[in-house]
Amino acid sequence: MTVTFEPHKRLEHLEDYAGKINFYLPLEEARIQLLRCRLVGYSLVAEMKEEPYTRKYIDLLIAQAYQTLSAKAGREIVDPYKDPCTSQYVILDELRSYISRDPSKPFMRFIRAEFKKVFVPTLRLMTDLCKSNNKYTWAEVKDQLQEIMKSLNVDVTWDECEERLERYMKKIEPVLEI
Repeated sequence: MTVTFEPHKRLEHLEDYAGKINFYLPLEEARIQLLRCRLVGYSLVAEMKEEPYTRKYIDLLIAQAYQTLSAKAGREIVDPYKDPCTSQYVILDELRSYISRDPSKPFMRFIRAEFKKVFVPTLRLMTDLCKSNNKYTWAEVKDQLQEIMKSLNVDVTWDECEERLERYMKKIEPVLEI
């Protein structure tokens, strides 16, 4: 198999993965991987800069994956981007709940490894997409994320997180029209 960095091919792989995510992973991990898939999708459409590959295209792809995941779980698994204002609170609470888990378990190693790639940009996007006055500011979210990172012993500095986030946001801002 040939590895390619061509965005169309990568999007094709992302579509396939998102469509089958419920077959490969436990529900808890699948939900987190769908957050990551959306972030990657936004990045890919930003690189492609062509119709029909837009934010709406990625949102529809991920919405279909949530429907499939919900069917498998036998209950509704809500796409956090449907209500970024509420999801901001929910994700931070969920991250705090991980503090009481056994840090040596594979899921917790996964959480720590994905922290800067998934949770930091996801919460930044949700902060920017939430239009309510009753929301956390990015400074408030950042403070909470730093506390959670410390409690979970995430092996990355906040400077590394911000550096990665800055590059990502600059790339996708035109796609999201933030």
